Amino acid sequence: MKILAIIGSPKGRGSGYKIVRNIESHMQELIDVEFEYLFLKEQDLQMCRGCFVCVTRGEKLCPLKDDRGLIEEKIDNSDGVILVSPSYVSNVSWIMKNFIDRFCYTNHRPRFFRQKLMLVSNAGAGMEDTIKALRHTLGAGPQIAAELSYLSPPWPLSARVRKKQDAAVIKQTRRFFDAIERDAERGGLPETPGFSAYLRYRFFRKISQDVKDYLKADYEYYRNMKDYYYETRISLWKRIAATAMLKISMIMMRDMVPDEAG
Repeated sequence: MKILAIIGSPKGRGSGYKIVRNIESHMQELIDVEFEYLFLKEQDLQMCRGCFVCVTRGEKLCPLKDDRGLIEEKIDNSDGVILVSPSYVSNVSWIMKNFIDRFCYTNHRPRFFRQKLMLVSNAGAGMEDTIKALRHTLGAGPQIAAELSYLSPPWPLSARVRKKQDAAVIKQTRRFFDAIERDAERGGLPETPGFSAYLRYRFFRKISQDVKDYLKADYEYYRNMKDYYYETRISLWKRIAATAMLKISMIMMRDMVPDEAG
């Protein structure tokens, strides 16, 4: 089992790193796990320019030539990914936000379907908002298996709070581990998608066709797909319900279609 921990703290080996070391310790009690720590502050990951090229034309045409492709490869080669960020003003750190922005194309063209995610936020107030931001980091591909908010203020916590947090670490670590194990028992195949995931697929596939001249990378990604992103069984009721919901959505979004008249 391979786990990639992506640390989004500008400090590097701060509180978030210590929390993940604790998670690693608990996972090692369950099975022999290979952990790799990737500190964003140490990577050559340039600031996103907001050019939108990765979305409209494809990530391979991104004008920034740095470690993004290497990080993508590391995610591909992992079974589970832990995303860690301190909560700064009720949001992720700037270095994690840049990571999210540099991988924004995965929200249009999902991948990493085989991986499981564990989201970790630490600090104080606003940790739930930070977790909410982390949920969008790698698009709809990987399943979010566990979420952990961990208090780490610059003062000692009471024994009661420490005990409660230790229990939360054990619980969420086990959920993360179990999700990876379930995929392994299925031979690494992703789970059958739920209705919301299937509806999202249908929506993005439809949009990619309607605006193919503007989102060319999306069109190329979706045009040969049929039932879903990967081979799986979609029940008849899901197909019927999604078709109905999609028609309603398109009516509600009619003002967003391209104005060909200029």
